[in-house]
Amino acid sequence: MQIFVGSTAYEVDAATSVESLKLMIENAEFVPSHQICLMNGASVLEEGSLEGNGIEEEDMLQMRLAVNAGMRKKWKKKRMRRLRRKRRKMRQRAR
Repeated sequence: MQIFVGSTAYEVDAATSVESLKLMIENAEFVPSHQICLMNGASVLEEGSLEGNGIEEEDMLQMRLAVNAGMRKKWKKKRMRRLRRKRRKMRQRAR
C-alpha cells in the first residue's frame, strides 16, 4: 500500500511497523528516527503496525519533530544561583 508523509510517498505493507516506517523516513529525509513523531489526524503513532493504528491505503500522515523543550538543568541551576545571590544583595541594601 502507498502512504504519504508530507509530500513524499512511501510503499509499505499493512503489517509494517511504525519503527520501520520511521527508519524509511530517516533514510529519505535525513532526520533521526528518535526525533520523528508521526500523526494521523489527532492520534500519534508510537508502536505496533500501521494496520493496527488504523492506517489505510493512500492515507496522509503528518511528520513532526519531537523536540524536548525547557531549560537544561545545568543552566537552570546556574540561573537560580544568580537570582538567589541578587536577592540576598538587595535584602542587604534594604536594611
